[in-house]
Amino acid sequence: MHLHNFTASLQCTDATPTAPLPAPPSAAIIASGCSVPSNCIAKIEGHSQAVWECSFSNDTKMLATASEDHTVRLWDVDNHQCIATVQHSDTVNSCKFSPDDTLIASASHDETVKLWDVKSHTCVATLSCNSGVASCAFSADGAVLASASYDTTVCLWSMKTFMNMATLEVHIDAVFGCDISRDGILASASCDQALLLWDVSTQQCITVLNEHTDGCNKCCFTADGTLLASTSNDNTVRLWDMRTRQSIATLKDSNNSTFQCSFSSDGAWIAAACTGDSVARVWDVKTLRCIATLRQDDNVYACSFSSNGMIATAGGYSFAAKDYSVRLWQ
Repeated sequence: MHLHNFTASLQCTDATPTAPLPAPPSAAIIASGCSVPSNCIAKIEGHSQAVWECSFSNDTKMLATASEDHTVRLWDVDNHQCIATVQHSDTVNSCKFSPDDTLIASASHDETVKLWDVKSHTCVATLSCNSGVASCAFSADGAVLASASYDTTVCLWSMKTFMNMATLEVHIDAVFGCDISRDGILASASCDQALLLWDVSTQQCITVLNEHTDGCNKCCFTADGTLLASTSNDNTVRLWDMRTRQSIATLKDSNNSTFQCSFSSDGAWIAAACTGDSVARVWDVKTLRCIATLRQDDNVYACSFSSNGMIATAGGYSFAAKDYSVRLWQ
């Protein structure tokens, strides 16, 4: 289906907020923050297959990694040791800490999202889906979890009851990525080339963003919710202004698909995994310049900023290199 036909078929209404968008990060903000993470300070090994996603805890003390080896590993960031390993019955595609760092959500090919207690490392709930789950994301208050699936749906789950609150059905292909802004906007990224924006409270689709020319992979908001980034098989990272709901920049410094992306805590930088290039790249959001290239020995799929400016990268999957390590950059 052509993209314009797809857009016309969506039952969405565009709603543009009236609040002004804050100015982009200034050079002073960037200068006063940490230096660009470009030095590898640790190479952590433990996974036996590719790592698809990594996420720091909000207090930056822990790192979670989701792997094709059916596990989520929890790492101590300071001593680089594995704290715990928890298990699914198939590939784990995504892992996220709850805002209060008490839970880890993990999304898997095994058609479940599992919730793990961070201290006891025990599973406290299993959310059953209708197909493999590619991504998950908590709301800012921790009350809602979103899960994105291969069956074209996004589900919203209550973290009080662990019950399905809604199943969102507008995409026409697998949904690989999702994120929720601090003001309750859900973004979903799909192989159908579109990003959809949803109001979590009303569970209605409010906007279609459709300027990618190939399937979308992942998406993430800045901490203040003013910008959205999306990655794609069209080898780009796009930046979207959430006031105008328009694409404001296209970052292209890759010969291959881009995958997990992450903003620095102040929104000054955006990092993204450039899969087949075997690197993660960091761009300055204001100047749109690539300011760091973080190289692995294999395809890079996972890339995440910590709140204190560290970056974790990981990947694997090629038959030659088989580098399943997680690297920390500072």
